[in-house]
Amino acid sequence: MDYDKTYKFREIEKIGKRARGGKELRRHLSGARLTRAQAILAACYDCSGYYSDGRADCDMPDCPLYGYMPYKSKLK
Repeated sequence: MDYDKTYKFREIEKIGKRARGGKELRRHLSGARLTRAQAILAACYDCSGYYSDGRADCDMPDCPLYGYMPYKSKLK
């Protein structure tokens, strides 16, 4: 495993919240194949800074994955 992946694992353990996508991101970093849905959850988890501020809407409706974001507001 290279330095970047090791660093990400440490950051997830240090600041990451138990949220949808965490398990999937760790699987991806370990080299496992993901389904499309798992990849989307992993991408949102990574992009949202491992939900370090809590499980909340990312407020990025211009993102192509926003429609699949697990914590998006139902009002948008």
